Amino acid sequence: MSNPYFRFKQFTVWHDKCAMKVGTDGVLLGAWVPVADNVTRSVLDVGAGTGLVALMIAQRNTEAEIDAVEIDKDACIQASENVEKSPFKNRIKVIHQSFPEYAIAKKYDLIVSNPPFFAHSLKSPDQKRNAARHNDTLPLRLLIGHATKMLSEYGRIALILPAQLSEELDFIIATHGLYQIRRTDVISAEGLISKRFLIELSSKNLPGKRLATDTLVLETNERKRTLQYQELTKDFYL
Repeated sequence: MSNPYFRFKQFTVWHDKCAMKVGTDGVLLGAWVPVADNVTRSVLDVGAGTGLVALMIAQRNTEAEIDAVEIDKDACIQASENVEKSPFKNRIKVIHQSFPEYAIAKKYDLIVSNPPFFAHSLKSPDQKRNAARHNDTLPLRLLIGHATKMLSEYGRIALILPAQLSEELDFIIATHGLYQIRRTDVISAEGLISKRFLIELSSKNLPGKRLATDTLVLETNERKRTLQYQELTKDFYL
C-alpha cells in the first residue's frame, strides 16, 4: 500500500481519499507558475484535488487569497482537511462545485489548473479516477473559455498539459484572443522527448513582452533529480 500522505517542508498533503494522488505534474505547476505578491492577489485553482497546488501557491505568496474548486466530494473533503492543517488555512477556501457551474463576480489575477487530459482512451472501472483523469466533464476548450471570463484586467491562466494537446491549445488561444507569455517543455529524463508542457496565458499583449520558452529535464540517466529540477522545487521537497 502506498503512503497515504506526502510531506513537504511547510505542509503535509494527505491523498488517501482522492482518486488522483500527489504527483509530479501538480508539484511542477505549483512551483513553476509566477506568483509575485504585487501582481497576484487573487487565485483560483480549478480541479483542486488534494489542495496541493493551492497550498504551494499560498506558501510562495504570503498575501494571495486562493479559491480552490473541486467537483469530487471526497477530494473536496480531503483538500479542506489538508488546508485546515496547514499554516495557510486563513487564505484558502475550498469549494465543492464543478468549474462550468462556478460563477462569481470576483475576478482573478491567476487561474491555475492541472486538468484532466485523457480523451478517447481506455477507461478504468474506477469512476472517480476516470473523472479525475479524463476530460469528458471539463474539456480544454471549456476550461479555458470559462476561465477567460473570470480574469482580472491583467489576469493569467497557467496549466500543465500533455504535448499532444499543443495544437488544440493553439486553436483555443486564437479563438479567445489570448496570448502566450511563457512555455516550458517538460522532459522526464535525459535523452527523452517532451511529453508535458507548462503554459502561461494572458488576455493582454503587454508591450515589448515576447513568449519566453525553455525546457525542464526532471531526471538524469542515473534516475536522480537534475539540478534544474532541484532548484525549482527546493522550497518544497524535503
